[in-house]
Amino acid sequence: MKQITLKLSALVLFILAGSLIFINRGQAQQQQPPQGDKPVEQTRKNIRVLNGLPDSQLIPVMQFISSSLGVECVYCHVPPQFEKDDKPTKNTARQMIQMQMAINKDNKAIFGDTGAITCYTCHRGQTEPQVMPKLPHPEQAAGGGEAGAAKQAAEPLPTVDQVLAKYAQAMGGEAALRKVTSRVMIGTQTGGDGTSIPVETYRVAPDKIYSVMTGKQGAMMSGYNGTVGWQKGPRGQGLMRGAQLEAIKQTADFYGDLKLKEHYPNLSIVGRERIGGRETYVLVSKPSPNTTQKLYFDTQTGLLVRVLDLLHTMIADIPSQLDYEDYREVDGVKLPFVIRYSAVEADRSWTRRFTEIKNNVPVDEAKFNPPPAPAPAATPTSTPK
Repeated sequence: MKQITLKLSALVLFILAGSLIFINRGQAQQQQPPQGDKPVEQTRKNIRVLNGLPDSQLIPVMQFISSSLGVECVYCHVPPQFEKDDKPTKNTARQMIQMQMAINKDNKAIFGDTGAITCYTCHRGQTEPQVMPKLPHPEQAAGGGEAGAAKQAAEPLPTVDQVLAKYAQAMGGEAALRKVTSRVMIGTQTGGDGTSIPVETYRVAPDKIYSVMTGKQGAMMSGYNGTVGWQKGPRGQGLMRGAQLEAIKQTADFYGDLKLKEHYPNLSIVGRERIGGRETYVLVSKPSPNTTQKLYFDTQTGLLVRVLDLLHTMIADIPSQLDYEDYREVDGVKLPFVIRYSAVEADRSWTRRFTEIKNNVPVDEAKFNPPPAPAPAATPTSTPK
């Protein structure tokens, strides 16, 4: 049930997209442990080696391990009694976790406090560790090698403010961005299983948003009217609270791309990295002790091409990522028509392709308000005899 709940929460966050980056910001906030988050040994049965792990991190850690080995939960567990030790692979996994922890602990002088060895280091998506390099070697990209690295290192990095200013200008400039006061985005979202469903997002400045996705089981909606955040799906409806409410507030900020320093605290520039053959500047923010976020800006165009979230756990830094592609100009403002979300759990990954984006169009303000609560079912009355 815990795993199902987490997946539903993630789905709600998916349909909040509309700005460029704040869906990822919302997910990072969702990953922060709630107040009173107990150690997993106090909330689960038969915990042997993960003592001290916050309960909120257990499912992400399990997803990371299964993805690293390319297996499902049943490879080690016997659902629904996950605490049982009936399969030898579960005890082997415990031994591997202990080995990994010992290696990282004994080599802090080399790896640092965060460690460097994870399940994926050796397994690379297979149950048997990969011990030999793959041949033939990949072709070296032009400008790479020691000479390319030395040239890159010699070039001074811009400041954070310079990177953000170039980003705003690349999108069309602050004046053009602020001329837009509403936006409608229509497209499809394709999940990890290849299934595509329609998605629509409506936004009005300064902070209103409504999104709807329609699947086989019906429509799933969410909205924020500047004060109240809400969600409604086939299983019911309710108001958002806590981290979920904060997430939709961030998403609803119409001009949020002009306020990155406000939404990403303590931004610093740490270097360059190549993504898909393009060089990017890497900016880093640490919004909480257990979360680090990296923003990648194309050095040539200035546009944001990736946001990477890292959830720090005792097993590994667990990534989730958004990539932005196919930027097009819409009324003087550049927007990505393709957004890809990648998670370690394949069935949570998706690609969203917009077929139509319109700015400054009328939007019915009623869309942003919570739907009326359903009327209670009538109580049957007995017929007197």
